[in-house]
Amino acid sequence: MVSTRNTVRHSVRLTDRMHTDTSTAPPPPPPSAGMQHAGLARGGPDYTFGRFALYPARKLLVRGETPVPLGGRAFDLLVALIARAGQVVSHHELVAAVWPRSVVEENGLRVHMSALRKALGENPSEQYILTVPGRGYRFVKSVAAGPLAPLRGRRPGRLVGRAALLERLASSLAPGRVTTLVGPGGSGKTALAHAAAQALHDADGCHVIDCAGGIDPAAMHCRALRERQALLVLDNCEGALPAAAALAARLAGADARVTVLATSRAPLGVGGEWVVGVPPLDLPGPDDALDCGQALAWPAIALFVERAEANSSRFELTPANLACVAALCRQLDGLPLALELAAARVEALGVEGLAARLEDLFLLLTRSRRLAGPRHASLGAMLDASHCLLDQVERTLLRRLSVFAGAFAPELALRVCAFGALGRDEAERALAALGACSLLVAEDGVDGARAPRYRLLNTTRRYASAQLAASGEAWIVAERLLQTAPDEQEQEQEQEQKQEQVRSAVWE
Repeated sequence: MVSTRNTVRHSVRLTDRMHTDTSTAPPPPPPSAGMQHAGLARGGPDYTFGRFALYPARKLLVRGETPVPLGGRAFDLLVALIARAGQVVSHHELVAAVWPRSVVEENGLRVHMSALRKALGENPSEQYILTVPGRGYRFVKSVAAGPLAPLRGRRPGRLVGRAALLERLASSLAPGRVTTLVGPGGSGKTALAHAAAQALHDADGCHVIDCAGGIDPAAMHCRALRERQALLVLDNCEGALPAAAALAARLAGADARVTVLATSRAPLGVGGEWVVGVPPLDLPGPDDALDCGQALAWPAIALFVERAEANSSRFELTPANLACVAALCRQLDGLPLALELAAARVEALGVEGLAARLEDLFLLLTRSRRLAGPRHASLGAMLDASHCLLDQVERTLLRRLSVFAGAFAPELALRVCAFGALGRDEAERALAALGACSLLVAEDGVDGARAPRYRLLNTTRRYASAQLAASGEAWIVAERLLQTAPDEQEQEQEQEQKQEQVRSAVWE
């Protein structure tokens, strides 16, 4: 059982340190000249065995401090064998791992296996790979998993409007537990996770696995991590949800010392998971009367102004531009990524010019700084990444839902969008899936009198609307929206809303 003392220890340290400057931490010792020459100063190996160190991501094998020349296929064979060290790996499994789209005969495999053995310097007194007749190959040397990529030294920017969320996150982190930050793309999940990691300094440190590339971390790090008193961040899990969930489930448990913090657009679905929602930043309503001081109390506006001032010496929040700034932040849904991307364009376009060009939203909001990963380089790239994770039914429903300019009842959405090849049962399943992966935002009914409704964020809706226009279905879906009979109690209100939504869907 996870002790209360450990939970409190994590909570106190996170809340005490989340606003402190950690830049005074002593730097790591400089690497040796040999290590610099070999290109190893960027972090430790993933595996060590005998005199060797293996860096799979860099396609690098090192003996001592000297890189070992090794062909690409032979290197991939070594990685596949080491990932299952001590186990027999069949010919079929090796071919699937190294040549996933090719048919390779036994002789071809033997050629590359021979090259690998030669590179390792095998001899009768020192054997690394054992041939098991009729079954496959087994890596027989003892393998130790090396350190993961540390989070120390990474300095997340100042988080705006997230103090309460960080405190909630602090209370959920504990050894043996999986906590998942869940929210839409661009909501700042990674920044929150890194802020938590910077505040926690366990005996074995804080480490990160970026799951965006679809890697299988379970086979690589499970045994090494379970015995560590560390915080492991599984970042961008939506790109490799089954593998990330399997790793988290194996690491969690009553006897585990590692704390798992995941970021994802959907929960991992593992037993005992604590889900912490990461919504967009709070915004004022369109009818709220504000002066500049009151406006800066809203986190979305505060973040935009802070980043705009950092990017433009000419920008200042004034009564003259306040309404435009607030409207711009609302159009961007209060998403930190979108706000930062927009603020970076203020110097070139000005606030009014930026607001006037929001029809070019996805071309306009592109990050120029090289530190951005490809998924966060632009608003379009972020939404492309989410769209690629959907199946065809979910993509069809998402684009059809873009006709709704505001919140909508699930039943109305099904009546409007389930037609043609998309049946009602499939649409109902897809609607739940879109909600689970944070592409739909749930809104409670007024005073609980009505069932929850859904809505698309403005940024998501613009993206989906472009998909709908390209599909040729825009007029069909708009006409179905207008003709669908609403419930009697909501007829007058919903009919007015639907007419506005039809005008919006057709003319945007």
